[in-house]
Amino acid sequence: MESEEAELVALRPVLAKGMHDLANALGAVLNYSTFLKEDLAGNPVAEDYLPHLENAANRALALVDSLNDALLKGADAPVP
Repeated sequence: MESEEAELVALRPVLAKGMHDLANALGAVLNYSTFLKEDLAGNPVAEDYLPHLENAANRALALVDSLNDALLKGADAPVP
């Protein structure tokens, strides 16, 4: 039981770093999609596809946020 708890404690910073890196990458996707939207204004194909890209990136970012919240809550929770 103690070794499982130690493994979880050791894993938390790795997961936190991975989620931080993923959030940064998703932020870049969102920023570049904004640039593309501006550069390709009036292009019907871009106007059709870019919202899908932005929505997917926002959903993924929300998932990262919820996982991060769960990780933070789990840091204080006892290990079963």
